[in-house]
Amino acid sequence: MRLLHSSRTILAINGIVLIFMGLSFFFFAEHITIKMFPNIQSNPAALEIAVILRYLMGAGSLATGIILYLARISVRSGAQRVLMGSGIGFIIIFLTSLYIFIKFKADIPYFGLILYPALGLVSLYVSSRKFQE
Repeated sequence: MRLLHSSRTILAINGIVLIFMGLSFFFFAEHITIKMFPNIQSNPAALEIAVILRYLMGAGSLATGIILYLARISVRSGAQRVLMGSGIGFIIIFLTSLYIFIKFKADIPYFGLILYPALGLVSLYVSSRKFQE
């Protein structure tokens, strides 16, 4: 599979996914929060805090996505290091999401629980390959 031969391509994909996720956190902050924690509607103060935190997550995701997308044009060794960091980050996000899913019984979309480890493992695999384009 040709896609797995280029750290730059995987960086671009990771960046685009994070940019879209960041924008989703901005535009759908309240909806995502209520979907994850349905009981929060009964406490307006808690909902407001959760929405604010969702905005902060969106900003972080958007910033990281832009950095990853722009890093794709760096030299191959630099792109591999950024990709390795990206892979580790996605695995950390997945483990944190899984912890929240199990401990707090939050309704985290299965798409996210599949997407993060997939991007993390692909990123780590491609970043560890010695010969790339």
